Amino acid sequence: MKYADVILPLSIQRNYTFGVPVDMQHKVKVGCRVEVQFGARKIYSGIIKKLHNQKPEVYQVKPIRSLLDDEPMVTQAQLTFWEWLASYYMCSEGEVMNAALPAHFKLVSETFVIIHDDIHMDDYELTDDEFMVMQALEIIRTKKEKSKK
Repeated sequence: MKYADVILPLSIQRNYTFGVPVDMQHKVKVGCRVEVQFGARKIYSGIIKKLHNQKPEVYQVKPIRSLLDDEPMVTQAQLTFWEWLASYYMCSEGEVMNAALPAHFKLVSETFVIIHDDIHMDDYELTDDEFMVMQALEIIRTKKEKSKK
């Protein structure tokens, strides 16, 4: 099994190791962005700092969800510089990454809300805010259905 140490855009003092799925093992490279799940529900884009074959003993390894780049967007020299900056300024590599990368290269968790067709709720059971959300979702669903025709 192949593993990747990933720099996450967080103020944590170490990088975490994620498993590289078999179908990605020939594609991943140091310096590429990957999508990973960190914690119970948070999704982040991180940068691969190191590839290796050593499974962490302290925690259960989660797999990389997807590879976001075909080619590295950060060089090994930049990663080495980020490590030095983090040490010099007593911060995490994730904080350095946050400062170094443009905002559109960062990925944070998103919440998707959809209407479940099998559940019916009467409008009188909803609060005003819930009712407005339901109306907005109905409008979106109607537009999607019309565009498919």
